[in-house]
Amino acid sequence: MRLQRSTRRVFAPDSSMASGVTLIEAMITLAIMAILLSLALPSMRAFVIQNRLSAETNQFIAALALVRSEAIQRGRAVLICRSVDADSADAICSAAATPRHAAGDWGAGWLVMVGDSRKILLRQGALNDNTRANAGRRSITYNGTGNASSSFTNVVFSHNDEFVRTVCVASSGRVSVKMDGGEC
Repeated sequence: MRLQRSTRRVFAPDSSMASGVTLIEAMITLAIMAILLSLALPSMRAFVIQNRLSAETNQFIAALALVRSEAIQRGRAVLICRSVDADSADAICSAAATPRHAAGDWGAGWLVMVGDSRKILLRQGALNDNTRANAGRRSITYNGTGNASSSFTNVVFSHNDEFVRTVCVASSGRVSVKMDGGEC
């Protein structure tokens, strides 16, 4: 049996047919990408701000934990206080206002020091310019048993008065955080 030869031509792309993307297809793709990006950017902004605020709040909580553990270890008072010059060699506790931070704003920085000797254990410089950390007290002192020697206090962290986190310090020394400005 003999195979017959077909006379049909098989279509094969030649060089006259361009392969690629047309201008219309590229414009549609870019338009879809722009729409998706415009939906994602506001969420991304909030995500970045909340993460920054969380990190700054956690720095303060870590400083409080250091104050408490050092007070227990040393058996005497250790305090954390607001300071406008925490980065300098002659840093002191201060409630003074700065050009970027109000008088009660712990965002200016803080110091952790041994109460009687004033030996500085930790320095924290100013936080982000948009971060506020408002408190009613200039310092928080822990005694040798690990209790906060003052009555209940809180520090309210916020970014331009939005995305609020409240750090609550009980007289027992316990620290807790309330999201969105919740009451302690």
